[in-house]
Amino acid sequence: MAFWKESFMNKMRAEWLRRIHKFQYYAGGQWYDAVITEKKIVGDTLMVTTSTTDSAALTITQIRLIDTAGEVAGEISESITKLATQGVITLWEFPLYEIVTT
Repeated sequence: MAFWKESFMNKMRAEWLRRIHKFQYYAGGQWYDAVITEKKIVGDTLMVTTSTTDSAALTITQIRLIDTAGEVAGEISESITKLATQGVITLWEFPLYEIVTT
């Protein structure tokens, strides 16, 4: 049986989504701001669609989310290679749910 009520979990997912302020990617020794084109909640998952902003040939090695207070909310290693003539559009999914153990 789950401890958290679903209505509370939905409210918290909406709060997390509201607090996502910036999406950044790391490549070539520096952080770039991506453009967040869409943020939404689907079921128990926060979904964020982004696109790159640079015009360089790069390999993206990390991504991170920055919250409304300017703190790093989370980050992960990646390996996305792009040409100078390419942009990268990504859809990131962050599930937020309770794991019930017995």
